[in-house]
Amino acid sequence: MAASLVFSFLIPTTITANVGGTLKGLRTVWFALAFVSIGLEARFGDLVKTEGGRPALTFIGAQFFNVLWTLLWAYLLFGGYLFPVPDIK
Repeated sequence: MAASLVFSFLIPTTITANVGGTLKGLRTVWFALAFVSIGLEARFGDLVKTEGGRPALTFIGAQFFNVLWTLLWAYLLFGGYLFPVPDIK
């Protein structure tokens, strides 16, 4: 929030326009690293040892469902099935 406030009110718009592309790339990288870190934080050994591995199976099943659900919505939204595909040249 602090960075947003600084860029919104303290830094001139000409400077923010010049660094916008670079910051967008950095935002994408840090966003991806956050999700990788979440995955690395998961202790599958503990999940497998607990209650006969049921938490591990639940986690894997939920992730599989999440991937399929996300792919389905991406296909519908960006494939032109729910909205027309924009003509970008």
